Amino acid sequence: MAYFLAAMKNSWFFLGVWVLYYLKFTNYAGIGLIETVMIVTTSAGEIPTGAVADLLGKKKTLILAFFFEAFGGFIMAFAQNFSQLIFSVFVMCIGGAMYSGTLDALIFDSLKQKNLENKYDKVIANISSIVLITIASVSIIGGLMYTINPRLPFLANAIAYVIGLIASLFLIEPSIDTIKFSFKNYLFQTRQGFKQLFASVSRHQTIKLLLLGGVLVVLDEMMEAFLLVEFGFKAKGLGIIYSVIYLLSAFSSQISPWFKQKFSFGFGLLILSLIIAASLIISSVAGLVLGGLMVLLRYNLAPIFNNLSSVMINQNTLSKYRVTTISTFNMLKNLPYVLSAFFIGRLMDIISAKMFAFYFGSALLVVIVIQFSVSYFFSSARRQ
Repeated sequence: MAYFLAAMKNSWFFLGVWVLYYLKFTNYAGIGLIETVMIVTTSAGEIPTGAVADLLGKKKTLILAFFFEAFGGFIMAFAQNFSQLIFSVFVMCIGGAMYSGTLDALIFDSLKQKNLENKYDKVIANISSIVLITIASVSIIGGLMYTINPRLPFLANAIAYVIGLIASLFLIEPSIDTIKFSFKNYLFQTRQGFKQLFASVSRHQTIKLLLLGGVLVVLDEMMEAFLLVEFGFKAKGLGIIYSVIYLLSAFSSQISPWFKQKFSFGFGLLILSLIIAASLIISSVAGLVLGGLMVLLRYNLAPIFNNLSSVMINQNTLSKYRVTTISTFNMLKNLPYVLSAFFIGRLMDIISAKMFAFYFGSALLVVIVIQFSVSYFFSSARRQ
């Protein structure tokens, strides 16, 4: 059931054509405003919706998530003006915030109830692969739908959410660490999200997770798309490379259990961080082929990081605080992008995305060296 729900949630038929559709109602500045509403709503909603999921129940929260997504999806499919379009994004983001982390926590609790929590890393890798394959497949179908009627991809997406809503009614809530809902418990739950994140998972490890996670958000939300354009990719090439990206990412997601077994958590994060930093620096002098390969490389490392962070947080957090903690992590991970998106865009307008990639990668490399040196120093001091 979890695999099916993940596929329905990520049936983004509009992936390749959403910009074209948005431009029917606004210009690029308007799209920027929509993106701001999206990331702010999603980030601001992470913690409160996570607390609600832990207190109200993960099944009920998933039902509400798919309801909001479907409601917003239908508004978007039949939008007549910019105001309706931006409202639809707002409603869908509320649903997205409710979904975020809830399904992962439900899966972990269900496995834990059966003493199978050691299988969680494999299950989460499978879900990640299913999500990526779904996105790659439906985006191609959505492109064909758009040529028939521009509203069809968005309508198909809304229908997928309705199917997910119906399916979520048949979920079984694990009977682990439930707490009666009250406003007092809600405030306590919200505080516990921060406490668990920086206590259950070591503070140094959490900072490393947030650092790399924040970098990947910036790359995914805007920087990779800008780089591909500067490398020389045109509309057709962009459609092809994004399909390849998601298909290969589905494969790389399956590597995460092996990666987790092969390397310690801290060393694994170090490897991922160094590769991403180096690839950004290389991107500053790359052409179409090498630049495209660097983007593919970074996109294929992202699922490994996401799966590792999910395993780390779920394994070190009490069930009754799990969604709140995951939501807190997601909110903090998105925060740098929320605060800097406009300035990053302006800076890339001035110096180009490729030069920004050089400075961004260099800064990341310096921070990595400092951060891991400090961690090594404290670890050595504790051993002595």
